[in-house]
Amino acid sequence: MKSFQSMRYPVLLSTIAILLAGTACQRKTAPVSDSELTISLSTVCGWCTGGDSLVINARQSVYRYSPSCNLAQATETTASTDKKLWNELISLLDQEQFNKTHINLCNVCVDGCDVKATVKGKNFTHHISYGSSDNDAVAPIRPFLKKLESVHAGFRKQYDK
Repeated sequence: MKSFQSMRYPVLLSTIAILLAGTACQRKTAPVSDSELTISLSTVCGWCTGGDSLVINARQSVYRYSPSCNLAQATETTASTDKKLWNELISLLDQEQFNKTHINLCNVCVDGCDVKATVKGKNFTHHISYGSSDNDAVAPIRPFLKKLESVHAGFRKQYDK
């Protein structure tokens, strides 16, 4: 019969191995919950031609439209976020790839238009300014941007007359 002393070493090693295996599988950072994300898309053009923005999260979508530099003409629409649309948008978001995309065009600097997409979580924010989703620099995240642009266009169509 083995003594307690001789059994202690294998038990200790087993305990350490289990603890190491358990901690090795943990993520370094907890994944961001879909309900903590805020996604926005805004456009701005030179020569005071106006701009707009869509800020969307799991609960609500806020669309702001300004037809010129006169902020008194700005309007805002707030709606509950369609869950199906939100889930589709989130499923297309590759957050790691979005964070790896670094493009900051300034088309408005030469009287053009800029499109700026931002993804914000509890402990991070990343944005890109890309001009158009046809830009090769955004190819890895193009499906997400196309969907976001489509949602944005749905809000904007009420002002395009």
